[in-house]
Amino acid sequence: MSMTFSQWLSHSADAEFESFVRTRRDLLQPESPTMAALAAAASSRIGVSRGVEALDAGTLEVFIALAKAARTTPEVEVASIPHIDPALAEAAVPRLRDLGLAWPAGGDGGGAGSAGSAESAGSAGSAVAGVWKIQSEAITLLPTSAAESSRAHPWQIDESSIDSSTATIGQPLIHNSEQAAVAEVISSLRGLVDELAASPISRLTSGGISKRDVSRLARTLELGLEQTITLLQAAKSLHLIGVLDDALDPQWTAADDADSALAGDRADLWAGLVGAWLRDLLDVTQLAAGASENERLTVLAAPKKSLFKGYGLSVPAMPLLRFAVLSVLHDIGLGTARSAGWIHAEVLRRHPLLPAHEFAMTEAVLHTCVTVGLATTPLQQPDHFGPSRFGLRLAAGLDRAMAEHAVQDPSILPLGVSVEALTVPGDVIAAVTEGLGAEVDTVLIQSDLTAVATGPIEPRVHNILRKYAVVEARGQGTVYRIDAETIEDTMQAGLTPEEALAELAEISAEELPSTLEFLVQNTASKLRRVRVAGARSVLIVDDPVDLDVILSDQAMMPAGLERLAPTVAIAQLGPERTMHLLEASDHHALLHSAAGPVRKRRVITESEPEVSVRRRPRVSDGHLGEYIRILRSAPATAAPVSTDEPLGHMDRLREAAETKQRVLIRIADSHGKERTIEMLPATLNAGRVRGVVTTTGAEASLSVARIVSVTPSP
Repeated sequence: MSMTFSQWLSHSADAEFESFVRTRRDLLQPESPTMAALAAAASSRIGVSRGVEALDAGTLEVFIALAKAARTTPEVEVASIPHIDPALAEAAVPRLRDLGLAWPAGGDGGGAGSAGSAESAGSAGSAVAGVWKIQSEAITLLPTSAAESSRAHPWQIDESSIDSSTATIGQPLIHNSEQAAVAEVISSLRGLVDELAASPISRLTSGGISKRDVSRLARTLELGLEQTITLLQAAKSLHLIGVLDDALDPQWTAADDADSALAGDRADLWAGLVGAWLRDLLDVTQLAAGASENERLTVLAAPKKSLFKGYGLSVPAMPLLRFAVLSVLHDIGLGTARSAGWIHAEVLRRHPLLPAHEFAMTEAVLHTCVTVGLATTPLQQPDHFGPSRFGLRLAAGLDRAMAEHAVQDPSILPLGVSVEALTVPGDVIAAVTEGLGAEVDTVLIQSDLTAVATGPIEPRVHNILRKYAVVEARGQGTVYRIDAETIEDTMQAGLTPEEALAELAEISAEELPSTLEFLVQNTASKLRRVRVAGARSVLIVDDPVDLDVILSDQAMMPAGLERLAPTVAIAQLGPERTMHLLEASDHHALLHSAAGPVRKRRVITESEPEVSVRRRPRVSDGHLGEYIRILRSAPATAAPVSTDEPLGHMDRLREAAETKQRVLIRIADSHGKERTIEMLPATLNAGRVRGVVTTTGAEASLSVARIVSVTPSP
């Protein structure tokens, strides 16, 4: 009888066993260093799922063909499967063996069970010779049914439809574009927070803001809709915006400490922006569309359901897609660009089961890479993308971060990607700091009432200008237009013309033009026609007798009350002081305010809920050798006929169904009581065995998880 997975592990060569253990570090559990526990973890549904998601497109195609063949026979002869390239199978089968997804059915099948087979696995015909078995759970995880086989898989793209041409990008263009992109995205982020501070947006019941408000904000900032959504999501993650604490009308606005955060180091701000974008779980194309198949979406609101259907990965779809795009850009190399279609196909070749299969998603990620300075495009071919120096450094730094994180947490293997490690490394921040130009502290105010900042502008200068002007254009430099309405709004707070002109002259590189002085003086002359000053307090009573009592009270003499009407009197003191005298004289009164009591402004920044994740202990690198020795030192006597892991049960049941042989199944009920059933298995699918009970002749369906043992019937 052919070997089960645990039996193959026990009898495999040392090199093959060590290769499997090092590949599947996520399965190792220090509390149970036994071969049976390792085999059970690898054969579980989650264990098979984690192994499948680490396959590239070519290896996955081979594995799907093996899974289809395994639906009819438990032992598959790889060389006899049609429509499989022998060279592809030769490379794929060792990878499947290292992941614990397939193993040779016999002790010496394909040379995989004999010593030294790891060295000979790459020789011609050695890997595909003989018969192989696969994990039974893979049959239900993969598209193996007839209906699924008739449809093209999402990762299968016609190569003839892909533009495989390359383009060259000059070094000066790369340098200029990456520096301009970093400066512009920081300026846009500052402008976004400024706009929300000046014009808060009402929060919807779902917690977000509507697409109409986002579109209006995009027009104001002169940004694209998807770019505005990306900045909004990042600003929320960085706690630059929050919800105004108002029970009647909660509004999204700037956080209380947003100004200080935006005035900090620009490279650190850029790193925080890029890191927040890399870890963001939402897809900007779905948010821009406004709705998905699952539920209606609003910006800044967390969806209640998953936005992606299909195969579920251990890493969320969008962070994995962005990480994969950066890796592909890194492999393209500096100075070269490839088409967006080619990059999309390459991403799916590396991660075929990625739920984000739509080309629009990959294209949106590429455009965001250009926006934040990680990629650039040739001048004449905007549909081609190549990496910038910052993008190359970031991709290499993320690879190092993943390797270091895998040492601390081997459970991220075999995929080797963790959302927690998606942060911008220090060398990338240093490179951005070196590439950024100095911020300008003066602007050129021209006679047409425009103020031009020839480079990135200091936050202090920007805060002064935004009191008198509106932003007309952003980029590596910023153009402001001084507006009569903004000047009037600022001077209404009590600012004199001399103070306004002095404040503008302080940040002007040249003498202020006469047109600006005329505008300020003319605005001030209009405002002087009507002046509003602080009024004295007025007492209003319902009954004239109450006012008579107050006027006759000697304690109210300092207020200088003067009766204007039977129920109205005016005091020479302010409202607060008059109220204090009334309270001291034991006169009950109410302080009237047309606008209501002044409430301190408080903005609540939303953060992700803290989730306490209980991580299982893993075998560290220092203890891996000892762990392997313990596993291999178990007595290698004759393997038991009946195995206690579900995989062995499923294999034996599948073999019995193929050979039409009765088996004795010992099964436990929900109370733990065991009973033995003699059955002729017919089918095995989705963790259940269906067949005919020989004693009664009735059909039955049993859960494999409740089966204790399976033995051939005598």
